Amino acid sequence: MKKTILLLFALLLFSSTIHAKYIKAVLYMEDGTVKKGLAEKVEYDDSKVKFKTDEEAKKEKIASTDIKKIEFTDDNNVKSTAERLYATTANLLTGKFSRSGKKRWMYIVYDKSAKIGYIFQPGSNRPNAAGTSRVITSPNTSYFFGKKNSEELVFGFVGGYSVAIGTDSLIRKMSREAFADCPKIIEAIEKTDFKLKSALEELQSIFEKYPCK
Repeated sequence: MKKTILLLFALLLFSSTIHAKYIKAVLYMEDGTVKKGLAEKVEYDDSKVKFKTDEEAKKEKIASTDIKKIEFTDDNNVKSTAERLYATTANLLTGKFSRSGKKRWMYIVYDKSAKIGYIFQPGSNRPNAAGTSRVITSPNTSYFFGKKNSEELVFGFVGGYSVAIGTDSLIRKMSREAFADCPKIIEAIEKTDFKLKSALEELQSIFEKYPCK
């Protein structure tokens, strides 16, 4: 158990170190302008983006609300795009939909006639309220989907695990919210057994076959 805790702590420390690194970035601002330089990769709830025009320049902190999206390119020339979007979820007990009060940073993994993005939460290692033990939460990746030009994506599933029983019904429910005027997508999702297959790949396949315009 002790070794497991130490390993999780090391992974969290490594993740934090990677996050703090400046890499090439293009910031697309809400006012239509573009900033090119270096930036730290953002996390879903970051209110500011750390940016500088080059290695020697002074660091700036730009409000996330002023930025529409960021295109990153790391040292291995791997590109990734982060966009600020609303996240809509459904209450498991009441079934009511709830949209996040503010936009969140999501990394986009699919962007054609539909869009799929994810929020990564690195987990934590902190003392409990009484200070008698530590509370450890595992890293997880939550996937959201919706129309290409929508400002909000709906929750689909948590990645990194086999899709649990009941998750397929949630994906179906959320697809009816996101694609109300795209019946072919809804029908295809209704017929797909997400419990036994890769949900991300299955959703991409459906969006490829039935473009939503």
